[in-house]
Amino acid sequence: MNDESSLIRRTLALRDNDAFSTLVKLHQGRVRAFLVRLCKQYDVADDLAQETFINAFRKLSSYKGTGSFSGWLYRIAYHCFLQHRRSVSRRLEVTDDYIGQLEVLSDRYDSISTEQMDMEQALAQLNTDETATITLCHSYGFSHQEVSDILKIPLGSVKSNISRGKTKLRKILTRESTQEQKLEKAS
Repeated sequence: MNDESSLIRRTLALRDNDAFSTLVKLHQGRVRAFLVRLCKQYDVADDLAQETFINAFRKLSSYKGTGSFSGWLYRIAYHCFLQHRRSVSRRLEVTDDYIGQLEVLSDRYDSISTEQMDMEQALAQLNTDETATITLCHSYGFSHQEVSDILKIPLGSVKSNISRGKTKLRKILTRESTQEQKLEKAS
């Protein structure tokens, strides 16, 4: 049986690396995608995802089974991201470099639709807290309370970040749509 709880028990009791590898395989894609949205750099996200799973392995005995295991992993991932951000002593924001990386995104993920690319570009323009809360709630399906627990911020802040982020996304996407329509009429 390979359900999460038995994999966790096998990893803890037997130090079964194969069981932990299975846990990693179950969660690595979403953890990595979460970190890509936060740091907007694929290589950094890969490093932070690896650090997340190393920390999770070391701290697995501290997981008490309350709440979801994935939520516990996202909390570790977010903490790794915050530590990284502090270590470079600056707040990561959208830069021209990220726009250039969208070509890399296109090369790596040919199956992403134009709408998804537009959404990723728009998300890149939000601040970190807005991106994290929107991603966890709307992309990964966590409740506001679960996001509050994962990010260790007040529930009201989660709701405010989501509201502010959605408003910004609407403005960004509306502005881009209007610009595209003007270009189509001009040509």
